[in-house]
Amino acid sequence: MPYIPESHKKYNLLPFCVENGGEAFSYPSNESDISDMLPEGEHVVPFCYDSYAEFYTKLDSYIAEYGTTDGEVNELGTLIYKYKEQTKRMNIKENWSILRYVGESTDECLGLTHGRYYYWPCSVELPVYEGVIDDEEFTSYSYSKSSEFWEIIEDPTGMAERALKYE
Repeated sequence: MPYIPESHKKYNLLPFCVENGGEAFSYPSNESDISDMLPEGEHVVPFCYDSYAEFYTKLDSYIAEYGTTDGEVNELGTLIYKYKEQTKRMNIKENWSILRYVGESTDECLGLTHGRYYYWPCSVELPVYEGVIDDEEFTSYSYSKSSEFWEIIEDPTGMAERALKYE
């Protein structure tokens, strides 16, 4: 089951993850640079993890296996460690905005459902619009920030208000 703060549970957020397991992630954009340094088939994209803890354990195993040279943390290990710490800061859901989608439903997996509540992830250190955790419930994707489609419900950093104001 995904982590959803107690105060957010009334919004029925991430219903697919709640019913089927899994977690929604926000993650830094430098993941491909790190994945390119790992052996083929290995990556740091948080796809198919049931929890943040499971994903962070995988990153720790990469540091142990590929991120050290002669017992010292190497460049890759440092990059993975920084990526992990930034990912942790980006996934504090208490800092994420919650908005209700009031536009028409779309029929896509990567779509939005009229009347449903959605997370707009952001971190306190960088409270800017990065997208919406849509019906796929994996990560954020960019959607129209037009205020005609969104109603702000909770906006702890003011990010959603700024994003809608300066669409």
